[in-house]
Amino acid sequence: MNWLILAIACLISWGLWGLLIKLAYKGAEWSEIYLISSLTSFTIALAVFLISHAKIHFRPSLLLALGAGLAGGIGYVFFIKALEHGKASIVIPLTALYPVITAILAVILLNEKLNMHQLIGIILAIIAMILLSL
Repeated sequence: MNWLILAIACLISWGLWGLLIKLAYKGAEWSEIYLISSLTSFTIALAVFLISHAKIHFRPSLLLALGAGLAGGIGYVFFIKALEHGKASIVIPLTALYPVITAILAVILLNEKLNMHQLIGIILAIIAMILLSL
């Protein structure tokens, strides 16, 4: 399947996800929303794993996957709470700028290089964060 089709499907799914989370606040508490949405995501992850007939071979790199899951889960709690109190039209675009953090950390910790266009993009994203938070 073409990567662009997959990326657009992801974009649409995540856009719908943010809207559905905000709408869920009309009749549920944040902890219920967090649990149900996380269990649903886990069910999909488990189904994909089982369908792929993969096996888990424990190795040190899986500790990084564990850390990623921990960071993602904690971030999701902050996201849910931010949506509970903030406007979806602001919270979702602001939190969608998380790749800026990844890019900065990759430069610092992985010695990755950014070209001028990428650096300008990151600076503009930081300006967007500031403007969205005002």
